Amino acid sequence: MKSLLWPCAIVFAMFSVSYAQDAVPFKTQKAFYIYGEAVAIGNNILSKDATKPYNDHRLTNDDIDMVYVDIDKDDTTFSSSSATLQLPDNHKNIAYAVLYWSATYSYKKGTRREENSQFFFRGERQRNRSVISKIKLKLPGDNYKNITGQVLFDGAKETSFALNSPYVCFADVTKHLQSAKQVNGEYTIGNINATEGFVAGGSAAGWMLYVVYETPTKKPKYITTFNGFTHVGSDPVIINLKDFKTPEKGKTSTDITLAALEGDSALTDDECVIANSQLQKVWKLKSENRVHNNFFSSQITSSNKDNQQRLPNSDNTLGFDIASVTLPNNKDAIITNNTEKVELIFNTKQDRFYLFFTAFQTEISEDYFNKIESKASSNSVVFSSHKSLPMVEMQMDLDKEDAIIKKPIIRPPKVVTPPKPLVIPNPKVQPVTVVTVNPVIPLPEQDIVSEPLVLRQPVKIIENTDNQKVNSVFLEVSASKIQHEMLVSGDVIIASNTYVKALKLEDKPLETQAFKLLLEKNTAQIEGVKKGYYVINKLFSIPKNAIAWQNHLRDSGYASEILNDDQQELYYVYVFHTENFYDAYMQHKILLNKSLFKDNWVFKVNMTEY
Repeated sequence: MKSLLWPCAIVFAMFSVSYAQDAVPFKTQKAFYIYGEAVAIGNNILSKDATKPYNDHRLTNDDIDMVYVDIDKDDTTFSSSSATLQLPDNHKNIAYAVLYWSATYSYKKGTRREENSQFFFRGERQRNRSVISKIKLKLPGDNYKNITGQVLFDGAKETSFALNSPYVCFADVTKHLQSAKQVNGEYTIGNINATEGFVAGGSAAGWMLYVVYETPTKKPKYITTFNGFTHVGSDPVIINLKDFKTPEKGKTSTDITLAALEGDSALTDDECVIANSQLQKVWKLKSENRVHNNFFSSQITSSNKDNQQRLPNSDNTLGFDIASVTLPNNKDAIITNNTEKVELIFNTKQDRFYLFFTAFQTEISEDYFNKIESKASSNSVVFSSHKSLPMVEMQMDLDKEDAIIKKPIIRPPKVVTPPKPLVIPNPKVQPVTVVTVNPVIPLPEQDIVSEPLVLRQPVKIIENTDNQKVNSVFLEVSASKIQHEMLVSGDVIIASNTYVKALKLEDKPLETQAFKLLLEKNTAQIEGVKKGYYVINKLFSIPKNAIAWQNHLRDSGYASEILNDDQQELYYVYVFHTENFYDAYMQHKILLNKSLFKDNWVFKVNMTEY
């Protein structure tokens, strides 16, 4: 595609002030300066069938009765899938190998029933979260080994993520590969826990093995990995890539690897952009099987044709993504000679996904490579041997971090003087994204203490209501005559009582995704208030203003009540309340057609089970 030139400064300005829901900020995990390469393999662990590949891209994972993939015919595993690693014959050493696994795991198994054309979800909550970090790894030609990983993120402990309870774990498996009987061959991962069946918002799961290895290359490379856990929705995520310098002349080879959960193939308008501010130029990532406006699309793809064999080899991995992309080095090149920093920008308008891993590898200047030993941070690994010389390994402890420096064997001398210890500064780890919620803008008369919610701005109503009192919150709001007529009339696409049957196949992913986004957007625990979903029309910090607006709605023919948050001194005027989200969502959807309700939003209160 064509590169986007600078009118894109406007885009960058927008990105620089917007942030995503960042549960664990992205940071550098490892960095390598090496004559070598890196490769990623992996597979999904939930699908429509335990052994057969799933290749239908028309439905999202919300609408599929998920089962564990289990291909190994081993009674000790309840889930298993495999992928093949094929390194070149001239590879010399495994420098680093890390295994990630991720899944949504709210229920052991969820069920869905339909009643009055509405879906109801149920399941037994998985309270024992210790199981998520324990899996099995089988190397080529070997038996299973038990692996206990580090929990990077567990959504069951976060209210905003409790619906699907996504988690990510990882384990350093470098020693396992270095001591393996054979490195090339089939890798099988077993016993990853995830939710089978149905769950509101869908379920997904999978694993990824990322391997950095030494091999003769024409130029040295910089390879760095990042991890974290970020919910990418309407606000972008930005990752800064630096601490490198590309060659002074010639074309530069660059690859990016990404892993994410919950990227639906049927939903579009998600993208990954790489930006070079020095060139004032951006390029949207794409590949042979990934279009730029639907980059995260439930696939496992790589520009490396030797590492694409999987079992099962599903085209649609149902919410689990691994993408390895080679950047252009022609007229569309973003990384050119003497480049020292770029940015990765992730954004979506319609889909949503959980990003948890990013890796960046690029060729670097030989002069820069030769000088890097004295500058490398303590989480960096410098392989300083030339590509063609035999090597001896020397390891030194520096500030509780291991720095591995490889030097050529010097011949003919029999005694080799060890190098002086390197002085390596502390790592410069910078968080990539900052989570910010938009606070409620206070009225002049009184400050509002905002909750960590996505809330609308209070509207000031000038009316003499000093003698009125704030009404107590009613348990339910009865629909007014106008509201009832709107439900019955045909001026909306779908109504509550025809929700499921009215949807065409191609429309269903969009409606399902809207359900996901709304359900996760606004949530709170408010003491003394009945649990459920409230369709909020406006929010106030002064009681008399809330009462005035409530009276205005009643005069216009709409029933409404006030929800009091006494602790925060906030007053929500709502027009509908129910414990069934689909009813609240449909009422909200219908009311949006009217100017009085164009700023409505759905508020989830005191709901811990779904």
